[in-house]
Amino acid sequence: MAAALTVLLIGCLLQTALCGQFKTIIPKTIEVLSGSCVTIPCSFDVETRFKSHLDETCRALWKSDQTVVFDSRTPQTTGHLAGNLKNKDCTTTLNNMRPENSKKYFFRLECNNNLKQDFKTRQVEILVKDVPPTPTLTPSTLKVEEGTSVSLKCSAPAPCLSHPPVLTLSSSLGHIQESLQENLDRTKVQTSVLNFTASRIHHGKEISCTAVYNKQDGSTQSASKSLTADIS
Repeated sequence: MAAALTVLLIGCLLQTALCGQFKTIIPKTIEVLSGSCVTIPCSFDVETRFKSHLDETCRALWKSDQTVVFDSRTPQTTGHLAGNLKNKDCTTTLNNMRPENSKKYFFRLECNNNLKQDFKTRQVEILVKDVPPTPTLTPSTLKVEEGTSVSLKCSAPAPCLSHPPVLTLSSSLGHIQESLQENLDRTKVQTSVLNFTASRIHHGKEISCTAVYNKQDGSTQSASKSLTADIS
């Protein structure tokens, strides 16, 4: 029994040393508007024996297949490392994305103390679109009785943190609160919440939300979503 336990422990140790704890936490998919940037939320972990190797010599690389598309050690306009590798934060912003950049990417860590690792098991697929995403209105329909307190939320993805979308929601109905929120995968979404009390004068009124996306060249593109209030 003791011998079997010893063999099991040795096997576990060998498995850990070979593969166990190298991992990244990144989104599976991010959609981004062509001409804008994309911020990839990223955190990673290494085997326990390598944790002391995380120092100022480390650099972050992002690769697609075998092509390096970003190197944090090389000054460039393609993007910048937003996270701190010593804190296991590999969050990175890539600039001026184009449709031809619609690919899968993975993170690579390189340090001068022989710590070099491709994190291929988890990759992020970046989808670059020529048109911005349509904002979401929640609820999607508004059919309530007069006197009902209504909370209507408009939301739009914010893949480029330096250029989040600007939301314009029908403001004549009541008070609006705006915020930048985080999804479970750490991607961001811009939200605007309209709170008002339903009245007969609102019946048949169109409520719209427009998301304006600012590209890195200074131009803009917008998308809208609307609904018609049904007040009984």
